[in-house]
This record gives sequence, structure tokens and C-alpha cells, in this order.
Amino acid sequence: MSRMRFRQRQRLLAAGAGAAAALLICTAAGLPYIRSIENRYEAERGDYERQIADMDARRVPVFALTRDIRAGEKIGEADLAQIEVVEATVPDNLPTKTEAVGRFAKVALARNTPVSESMLYEGAVMPSDVRNQEFRLIELPTRLAAGEFVDVRVKFPTGEDFIVLSKKRAEDLSAGTVWIRMSEREILTMSSAIVDAYLNDASIYALTYVEPGLQAEAVVTYPSNASVLDLIGSDPNIVQRAVTELERRRREKLENGLDLLTPEEIQKYLNSKANLDVVNPGTQDNALLPDREDAAAAEGEAH
Repeated sequence: MSRMRFRQRQRLLAAGAGAAAALLICTAAGLPYIRSIENRYEAERGDYERQIADMDARRVPVFALTRDIRAGEKIGEADLAQIEVVEATVPDNLPTKTEAVGRFAKVALARNTPVSESMLYEGAVMPSDVRNQEFRLIELPTRLAAGEFVDVRVKFPTGEDFIVLSKKRAEDLSAGTVWIRMSEREILTMSSAIVDAYLNDASIYALTYVEPGLQAEAVVTYPSNASVLDLIGSDPNIVQRAVTELERRRREKLENGLDLLTPEEIQKYLNSKANLDVVNPGTQDNALLPDREDAAAAEGEAH
């Protein structure tokens, strides 16, 4: 029995020695291959690092924004500052500062963004008959901010809905009042729509553009009413009476909406109005809350 165990032990020792010898041979043969792979990797990494260092060293000056710019907003001289960026990341069509100033952003742009031609568009040449017009009768979106673009529309009780003014910029906002630049033709068209709305119990409202720099202006679909234009010509005061009546209707609609609010909601609106400069800077204030002077004026007109 002991002789058999001895022989088994010898076989195991022999097999182990053979395996060890084979492992040593394989290791000896594989080391040069492993070293060649490591050397190739180090060479490639060194080459990439040299390329990166070379690219980083080649920088060019560009003009970047010093603040966030809204879509459709005009870029001023103070909005641009010169910085240096890697040349490989710069497109070919970069404008100079002189070429960029006075143009408009197609989309919203973040601070420190280098300005390129694809981000900008030219503003239309200002016609000589353009004037700033002030409106309180237009029902404005609650989130409308100065500088945004809107279509002004008129909706009749029959369900007909027409575009009166297309892609107009809200130049300024205050207490439900909006200022819009309009040409003489647009003034006449708007006057026709105002009297039309007054005579037919229609409403005039505005809708904002999502991406004004990318979206084309809508086609004006409101047909100026010939009889309304004749009425305006024969009675110039009809436009002002229509404006006053539409403002009164709009205020009445807002006050009726206010009557439906709970006391808690009314208090919330009052608090928002009292802290307007902190809560909602740069936008119109809460149109649901009439100013005391406006409310008194409306009450006087009603009597």
C-alpha cells in the first residue's frame, strides 16, 4: 500500500513540475509581447498628449457674451467681450464685434457663449412712419416679458379669429399696458380691428412666439372692414371711444374673474402686487388687480 502511495506522489510531483515548466516557458515567451504592447501604448499616448498640447497652444481671439441674451434681443457693444479659445473649436464664420453689435439673437444665448453668424440675424431697417403705440385693451399673456414677440389677434363671438399684427416686439410692459412699434398701415389696421371689436363685442388678445429667431412671422389674416374704415373717416373720435369701451370690457372681465377667487387667492394676488419688484421683475404686474386710479376711472365711466 505504501509503495502505491509513493508512486502516486511521484506522478503528482512530476505533473506539477511539468506544469510549472510550461508556465515558465509561456511567461518567458509572452513577456516580450506584453512589453511591445506597453511600449506601443506609451508611444500613442505621448503622441496624443503632444497633439492636445499643440491644439491647446493654438488659440484665437473671439467675442463672447457678457450676459444672458434672450431670443430676439438686440446685442449691444457692452454685451461682447474678447476671449481666447482653442482654434479647433472655432467655426469659420465668426463676426467681428462691429458686425455683431446691433444684430439680434435667433435663440436664447448663455453668458460666455462665443458669437457666430448662425446665431444672429439682421433687424429690419426702421421705416420713417414707425411710431410707438401704447395699448391697454389687448389681453396679454400672464408671462409676457418685455422684448418678447407676439401676434395680436381679434376673436369674434362667431368663433372667427384673425391675425391683426404679426410678430411685434413688446418694447415695454407696465400694469397691463404694452408698447408696440407700428407702421402707419399697421396703425390703420389696428384701428379698424379695435372699432370692429367694439361694434361686434369681439376681444383682442396676444400670443407669444416660442423661438422668434427661428420662426417666420405669421401672415396677417384680418381684412380691414371697409365700412369700419369709412366710419373712422367720418368720425375720428370713434377709435378713442372704441378703445375706452374695450378697456372697460377688459377690466370688467378681469374683475369678474377676481370675484370668483377665494379670499386666500385674493390675498396672494394682493401680496404679489405689493411686492411686484421682488416677485416678478421685468414683466407686467398682476392684471387681475386694478389700480385704484383705474378702478375709480372705470367707475366714473360706468356712472
